[in-house]
Amino acid sequence: MAEFGDFNFLSDNPSGFYQQDISKTGDQTNYQQPNPGYLTFNEWMFGNDFTISELIQKKSKRSENLATDSVNFNPSKPVSNPCLESLQLLNSYGTKVKRMKGTILNERGSEVSEENKPLSIEEVLRVAGARYVHFFPEGHDDFYMSTHPCDFALSGLSEDERADVELAHVLFAAAEKVGYHQFDRARRLLQRCEWTASSYGNAVQRLVFYFAKALRKRIERQTGRVSIEDSKEEEINFEALKGCMKLPFQQVMHLTAVQAIFEHVKMTTKVHLIDLEIRSGVHWSAFMQSLVDSKEIPIKLLKITAVVSDKSHLIEQVGKWLENVAESLNIPFSFKPILVSDMMEIKEEVFRTEDDEMVAIYCPVVLGSMISRPTSLENLMRVIRNLNPSIMVVSEIEANYNLPSFVNRFIEALFFSASYFDCLKTCIEEDEDSRRKMEGLCGKEIENVVASEGSDRVARSVKIEVWRAFFARFRMEEMEFSDSCLSQAKLVAKRFAYGKFCSLEKNEKCLIVGWKETPIISVSAWQFL
Repeated sequence: MAEFGDFNFLSDNPSGFYQQDISKTGDQTNYQQPNPGYLTFNEWMFGNDFTISELIQKKSKRSENLATDSVNFNPSKPVSNPCLESLQLLNSYGTKVKRMKGTILNERGSEVSEENKPLSIEEVLRVAGARYVHFFPEGHDDFYMSTHPCDFALSGLSEDERADVELAHVLFAAAEKVGYHQFDRARRLLQRCEWTASSYGNAVQRLVFYFAKALRKRIERQTGRVSIEDSKEEEINFEALKGCMKLPFQQVMHLTAVQAIFEHVKMTTKVHLIDLEIRSGVHWSAFMQSLVDSKEIPIKLLKITAVVSDKSHLIEQVGKWLENVAESLNIPFSFKPILVSDMMEIKEEVFRTEDDEMVAIYCPVVLGSMISRPTSLENLMRVIRNLNPSIMVVSEIEANYNLPSFVNRFIEALFFSASYFDCLKTCIEEDEDSRRKMEGLCGKEIENVVASEGSDRVARSVKIEVWRAFFARFRMEEMEFSDSCLSQAKLVAKRFAYGKFCSLEKNEKCLIVGWKETPIISVSAWQFL
């Protein structure tokens, strides 16, 4: 898996957050194909003691630790084969797939009865990934892989599941060809995807549709057929906001942050909340209700400052709605929007903080969007430090879209998006307009991750370990969430009909919110030393 680097994020020789562009060098490396003949495919997929990464390590000369969370990237090192790395990365997403439709295959290949359940989107990708790894070293032609006579991966699946696995398999092959700049072969594979994939199909077909579209866009850009500026940014509208309200991990993220901030400021009479991505602002209504319910010290003034881009045309309605909520609860209230087009414009004085007020900052999935703009991120962090907030809560996507290898980045984004699409399918399938709008927004991010490079690739989320190293530069210390805060997170998840699929795990002092045990969002609290 790829490589974060030393955490000298703003140096002239970028690594860490700001990875070098290796798209023109790393994806054309020659390679030797490993020979897996000494193992059966059943052992590859279902064995308890053998992994794909171990197989490839035996045939490659690499000795680095390939665990997802412990690899460093040295830009001076020669770039190893990206396709072999992609196969190693596939191992991180469950190559030991055991459950098939109606059966479980153990390490000896015998069947164990299980409730007849369809495969999830992620399980389809896992089977397709293991299947792809099986065919890859045997040198099968792209157009005959899906009709191999000894295809153990498809045994026990329904006809629809077989079709989904084959579709995902072809997508893997197309991505590999794009990584090697074999564009003609990639186009033929993408054409096969497009015969089946559709934004109106089942969940797997919809997911493949957006990734195939992004791969085509990458081919067009790398062959000079289309400019970067041709893509228009999707706006978040009411349908998307309505859909977000139905996702357990979204509500857990917001209400855990609100609870942490409330516990930290509840004993003060003047509170100044700074929200760097307020969206609907619904989470602050819960904060106001908590202030009233606690009744420990009457609040004299609640200020909310919302930092928004000039594209956020709903900010006036959000402010008016929050004012109405505060009035109904008899809370003295002040709301101020700060319109900026770039965080380079932010200065301390625009927030108008007072000496007798306690400042708390909420950063919901906003810092990651600035990884491609290091000067803006640096400026924002300096301003925040100078404001000296008593607490800062940060929520970020718990995925690594900042991988230097295109193929590895593609696989990371594919499996993450599979969990997200699975959540949309489960939670808001009946509200097709909201689901389609949210999938469209996700599709724009997929396009940016897959098709763009350099400063144009703004979707560069990284995992909590990288953020910890980054925040350490600003003398920030991670804070522990209280038992009450963690209990609140569990209660919020249980309120949803499908809340049982919302997983909550601790990573040191951070809370990781996931879907069916796939990490989706990290929530962490910080104070400045």
